[in-house]
Amino acid sequence: MFGWTGRTIIIDLGNNAITESKTKKKDAENFVGGRGLGCTLMHRIADPEVEPLSPDNPLIFSTGPLTGTSAPMSGHFSVCTKSPLTQTIFDSNSGGFFGAEMKFAGIDSLVITGKAENPVYIRIEDEEVEILPADHLQDKNTAETTELLEPKGKVACIGRAGEKMIPMANIVNDRLYSGGRGGHGAVAGSKNLKAVVIKGSNVPEIADPDAFDRAVERSGRLLVANPPSSKGLASYGTSVFVNLLSYMGILPANNFQVKDFKGADRISGEYIKDNYDVLKTPCESCAIGCKRTFDNGTPVPDYDAIWAFGPTIGNDNLKRITELNNTCLDYGLDPVSCGASIAAYMELNSFNAEDVDLKGLLEDIGEGKSELSAGSYSYLCSKDAKDISMSVKGLEIPGYDPRGMAGMALAYATSNRGGCHLSAFMAAPEAMGKPMPLNRQSFSGKAALVQYFQNLSAVIDSLVLCPFALFALGEVELAALLSAATGISYSAEELLRAGERTYNLERVFNNRSGISGKADIFPDRFFGKDGIDRELFEEALSDYYHFRGWKANGVPTQEKLEELGIAGEIGTKSP
Repeated sequence: MFGWTGRTIIIDLGNNAITESKTKKKDAENFVGGRGLGCTLMHRIADPEVEPLSPDNPLIFSTGPLTGTSAPMSGHFSVCTKSPLTQTIFDSNSGGFFGAEMKFAGIDSLVITGKAENPVYIRIEDEEVEILPADHLQDKNTAETTELLEPKGKVACIGRAGEKMIPMANIVNDRLYSGGRGGHGAVAGSKNLKAVVIKGSNVPEIADPDAFDRAVERSGRLLVANPPSSKGLASYGTSVFVNLLSYMGILPANNFQVKDFKGADRISGEYIKDNYDVLKTPCESCAIGCKRTFDNGTPVPDYDAIWAFGPTIGNDNLKRITELNNTCLDYGLDPVSCGASIAAYMELNSFNAEDVDLKGLLEDIGEGKSELSAGSYSYLCSKDAKDISMSVKGLEIPGYDPRGMAGMALAYATSNRGGCHLSAFMAAPEAMGKPMPLNRQSFSGKAALVQYFQNLSAVIDSLVLCPFALFALGEVELAALLSAATGISYSAEELLRAGERTYNLERVFNNRSGISGKADIFPDRFFGKDGIDRELFEEALSDYYHFRGWKANGVPTQEKLEELGIAGEIGTKSP
């Protein structure tokens, strides 16, 4: 096989057993890799009703056919599991260098099940796979854990939050990169898995090197010619979104109580560039380099963290935002869910940012000592105030206000993960005009476009590329890269169909776990005067189900599953 390695590693920590199998050629071709492979394996291994923190819930790391190659923005990997925060199937796309190292070690997927009796870490070096004691790493956060393991290879690990199975805990790889908004770190902690360390020496084989080089060169030119990536992200990192969204009046603040934030100019990408010395820290095979560090090595917060510890809690102190982001990174916590949960707590108790020891509260969340450790939805349900949780399906909505972007609203509501902007990053066309400008205030035509962008994003997550690739690369360019890498001729339509296949399979997993279209909704705060028109939203949602080929309750029809060739994967059971 070209593009894929053909190797899947299965580790049962409960039985200390390591086995390997060949990646099925049909799976690779139909689901591409990464997110698609993870979703397929979840259907085969896990009962959709599995308890997320039980030994039976798999944790699946996957590469894609472009991972580890010279394709632009291809240094990513995917992690898939059932989320303890949302109870949905949940994949995460993470950058850095760990994904490429997986590919260099010859791995398509690493499937981890069971629970070790004592803390362990997994070490892989090409064909050698070991389960090793991790007692010496217990109670350590991610920076120290990485420092101790880095001599052995690239590291993906959890901090104390993951060990304590906090539902907002994530997996941190290569010191700076995080995977798992839905609690992947908690799933690892439930298995007594502290880290995965990988070192590889293989070079991915390309079926048609000349055609691949041409496709890489064309894709690179498109990225360089694209202003959001070449001028925005390349110059300022993702913090460039702060002033852009503020200028448009859609930078939500104070737990979405207001639509604009007056202190944006003090925490923006432009402010950071003008007042600090920063260094680019690009992922593998990325010429854009949206990640930054200050000259002392401290990570510059991404937009999501700036928003979570800035506008949404009413804070315009960049130093404080940076400190809180570092605390999250070290504990292995998702900054968006943490910041949004703190914002809900502040609203409930009528606090402002100066009333709260934010760092102390964040550390308490990471240690499991705070009621907020379970996430905003669980916390506020216990207070009979769930409408203050700005979440969809239990996942807190990030700083792209759906009241000012109709497509983003529909994408949030129908995301298989919950309130995730990357399931279909509609802010790209609606706020930034890329890859095409759309009227952000209208639902007209959005039902079809949202499902298109969801399918395209599923493809990108399966290849596995950086989500921001969609600013410049569409299905035509991606099909050219994939075809040359694998030697299998993919049309643009066939590639999008692979994304549609994955999206439907995820939806069915959620349906079978008890989640239906009733969950495709927002808190009441987003509707009404100066917000989303509820009637227009419901019409767009109904149109979306129609375009998807789903029933009126948001469940894929049997005909749609047969059309996509996945009915046999899941049987005929439907809620």
